[in-house]
Amino acid sequence: MIRSIREAISALKCDNVLECFFGLNELEVLIYRCLVGKAMKIQEIAKEVGRGENAVYKSLQKLTACGLVFREKKCFECGGYYYVYRAVSPDKVAEEMKKEVKKLNERLLDAIGEFEKNFSNFRI
Repeated sequence: MIRSIREAISALKCDNVLECFFGLNELEVLIYRCLVGKAMKIQEIAKEVGRGENAVYKSLQKLTACGLVFREKKCFECGGYYYVYRAVSPDKVAEEMKKEVKKLNERLLDAIGEFEKNFSNFRI
């Protein structure tokens, strides 16, 4: 369990920023990469990443919840429908991550300012 920001920073050893930022596993990162720039059905994704459709579906649910992937409903001409999945562009994802890091930085700086204010009278 990480108890401090210093520990969090020193423990930050992700090979991919998506793993660190969104808590993704290797398969989820692979699926995101697979979807960048194209739309695919679950069956196609499963074949490309070499995993079962159930595992891919679970990963797609997490990627969708994180805002990294979205699905589009497509209709067959003879009736019925299916879904294709697309990745949010890496540029948009990077911008969102930068915004969140800026928010975190601002919150930390505010907390440090409060610390200085509250403990400034206790100088030795």
